[in-house]
Amino acid sequence: MQKTKFISLITTSAVLLSTFIIGGKFALAQQRPVPLLRAKCVSSGLGTYREQNLDVSIGKAVYTSQFYLGAGSRSASLTCKIKPDNRPESPFQTFNLGFGMRDNDTTTPNVVVKVYLDGQQAESRTVIATQPISLSLDVSNVSNVAIEAVCSRSNQYCDRVYFYKADLERKIVSPQPKK
Repeated sequence: MQKTKFISLITTSAVLLSTFIIGGKFALAQQRPVPLLRAKCVSSGLGTYREQNLDVSIGKAVYTSQFYLGAGSRSASLTCKIKPDNRPESPFQTFNLGFGMRDNDTTTPNVVVKVYLDGQQAESRTVIATQPISLSLDVSNVSNVAIEAVCSRSNQYCDRVYFYKADLERKIVSPQPKK
């Protein structure tokens, strides 16, 4: 009798533990960041936007760039719709952005990167070679995100800004307690 109870207890514990582990992995998988480029995106400006996985050195560290904006002598921008039309609110909480200019671009003029949320400027950072920049912005009530790279000197050519991080974190929805 004792042996049967012991085996039953171990079996029940194993089932609960495996459910917890599998459930935990599933919950973590659901919380992975979503790449910005999975959204509906369009480019504008006289400069260049290009998706390109490329390893670049920024600040003596290697980053894998997802895309770049090449302002040229003017500007380049990317605008993405992050809230689907069929949803009353954005499914995302945070927009994470990491970018910089390559270590070997030290002779290029600075580039100003501006981030817009629903058409309103939310951030502006001056990018110089060798200095990576990271931003995190609240996008819980945002439909569109735009990134613009503007050359600081209109009479010179500015090099590319490489974006090694551009992802959206989903809102964390906690289960409602049962009544």
